[in-house]
This record gives sequence, structure tokens and C-alpha cells, in this order.
Amino acid sequence: MNTILIFVILAIIQGITEPLPVSSSGHLVIFKHFFDLMSDNAILEIMLHAGSLFAIILFYFKDIKSLFVNNLSFIFRKEASHKEDFIFAVKLVIATIPAGIIGLLYKDAITAALNDVKWVGWFYLITTGLLILPKIIKPSSKPLSMMHSFIIGCAQAVALLPGVSRSGSTIATSMALGIKPEEGMKFSFFMFIPIASLVIVSGSIDLIQSAPDFTLWLAYGIAIIVSFIVTYYTMRWLSYIIKKDKYHYFALYTLFLSLFILLFL
Repeated sequence: MNTILIFVILAIIQGITEPLPVSSSGHLVIFKHFFDLMSDNAILEIMLHAGSLFAIILFYFKDIKSLFVNNLSFIFRKEASHKEDFIFAVKLVIATIPAGIIGLLYKDAITAALNDVKWVGWFYLITTGLLILPKIIKPSSKPLSMMHSFIIGCAQAVALLPGVSRSGSTIATSMALGIKPEEGMKFSFFMFIPIASLVIVSGSIDLIQSAPDFTLWLAYGIAIIVSFIVTYYTMRWLSYIIKKDKYHYFALYTLFLSLFILLFL
């Protein structure tokens, strides 16, 4: 199959599955399995995530801009009215630490798992359990605390495993802790931005050093654009789903996917 067509298909998959709680990395492993693209080279996944990152930044652009400006104002001008935004930024840093540490320590093991479709099947069971957890616990509403941030960060660290949804694990964990769904969604995708940015910068350096030919450059560029567009509109749909309290229904899909992988792949 044509390389550009394969990249476009994978970009569409990435764009749909990055925001939704169904694991974009797990879906990419499955489709790489079908396309016989079993390679340790992670540049394609990184470029696809770049498209998603740009879409998430656009989706939350006003909030990100406000957070950035207010934090500078608090740090340099000590404006008390912006203290809440500064504390929110601190919570994001705390939540980012677990995934950063585990990613550095276990990078090789995670990379190996990225090419093992059977492991993905087992990891999807974790996602399924996390998605139904808020409905089992039914917590009372609570504000986001520093401890909540660390726990949600640990959920993001678990999601380094393909098949464990990053958005699913972090949003479902926040809901299980009693955080409002819309707030949990926002915090989850804000957490994605710093780690994804670092990984994408590293991947871009690797891409440049690999010196791909024009066709491959074109394929990567198209994939980023497609991933960006699809991710943005999927984010809008996800926001609607969360407001309607239908988030846990995705557990049916991840359970089906897990059984399909374990029984047939």
C-alpha cells in the first residue's frame, strides 16, 4: 500500500483515538500489525502526536494563554488575583513528574511493548477497568488538590503502556476522585502538553538526523495535518460526551477490543 495513504489512515486513527479514552498508541500498534510496519522506529508515532498536540493547544488556546500570562503576572508582579492560576500550574508540574520519571527509566521496555500486539490486548483491560471506576465509586464532588494531581499523574504514567488510554486513565481517575468531568478533561489535556512537547522535540531531531527523502517528508507533513484536523473535531465531540455523562460507555469498546486482540491476533 502507498506510504502516504498508510500515513493518512494512521493519522485519522491517531486523531480520533488520542482524545477519546481508547488509547491512540494501542490502535497504532494494531494497525501497524495489519500493515506489517513492525518497526522500533517511533518517529511516525511522534509526528502523529505532534498533530494532536497542535489541535489540543488550539482547542484550549484561550485557557493556555490566560494561564501563561497570569502566571507571569503572579511570579513577577505578585498579583494575588492570579495566585489560583499559579497553583494550577504547580499541580500540572506535580502531575507530570511520574510519567517523566517512568518514561526515562523504562523507555526500552515500553518501546518493546509498542510492537507486541498481545500485550496491548491485556493493557486494554486496564483501560476498561479505569473507565467504569467512577460509576462504581460514585464519589462526591471535590476540588482538585495537590494529592489529586499526583494520583492523576500516576494514572498518566501507567498510560505509557500501549492499550492504556492516557486521556481515559487521567480523566476517569479524576472523576473517581470527585473532580468535575469538564475540569478533569481540561487538566488531563493540559498534562499532555509538556510531555508531548518534549517527546516531539526529541523526535523532530531524530527525524532531521535520519535525513528522509522528499516522499517521506511529504508523508509526515500530510500525516501531521490530518492528525491535527481530526483531533480538533474529536476534542469537540469528547467535550459533548463528557457533558452528557456518557464517558463510561467507551468501556464496552475497549473490552471488545481487548477480547478481539487476545483471541484473534
